[in-house]
Amino acid sequence: MCTVNIQVDEALLRDVMPELDSTAAIRLWAQELVNLRIQELLNEDEETMDIEEARTMVHETIRKEYMHSIAF
Repeated sequence: MCTVNIQVDEALLRDVMPELDSTAAIRLWAQELVNLRIQELLNEDEETMDIEEARTMVHETIRKEYMHSIAF
């Protein structure tokens, strides 16, 4: 774990999100944003397929489409 410091324009943020009425609330909100972004990055990595997976899918799709077009 690491600790970082950020500067937030509290007045501007509270104009947009009045429920963030304390430093603790802003800290929690910022932490949730960071956690969410980390999870998105992890999910993006899981959604990425390697070249062999992609090649196999393309070949399978072409084979199915080719067989389908011959049947008619």
